[in-house]
Amino acid sequence: MKFSYRATLLALALVGVAAPINATPPAEHMAMHANALQWGDAPPGLPKGAKLAVLSGNPGADGLFTIRLKMPPGYRIPRHTHPTDEAVTVIQGHLDYSMGDAASAHAGMLGANDFVNMPAGMQHAVSSKGGAIVQVQAMGPFQINYVNPADDPRGMEHKMK
Repeated sequence: MKFSYRATLLALALVGVAAPINATPPAEHMAMHANALQWGDAPPGLPKGAKLAVLSGNPGADGLFTIRLKMPPGYRIPRHTHPTDEAVTVIQGHLDYSMGDAASAHAGMLGANDFVNMPAGMQHAVSSKGGAIVQVQAMGPFQINYVNPADDPRGMEHKMK
């Protein structure tokens, strides 16, 4: 039987695709129903009024986490950055966003099931006129750095650290 160079490369590529990325199974299976989420006040780094539910991981520790943020109508998070990528999916409502520095920002609106990735260090701001629920996945610990220190709801104590 004669094999061609192309067939060999294809076979190697298929083996690579079929190989598991992580051979260690997760510690436990977890499923969560939306109506069973435990909502609490958002952390002090976010403007008051939002509610937050942790789906997986720990936003305050190293590692991957997934949260949902419930924003009331008129909610706004001023221009800020994060040290890690932030993957955001709109679950319900509409989210207005602006990405890039204020002078050259790209703005848009996302509806239910839409997605945006906010790269590490990229300035962005979000708001929702009618309220929204968004799901955020990122690497912890979660940090938010406001471009304008006066926008930081944590106050002067945080700015002096």
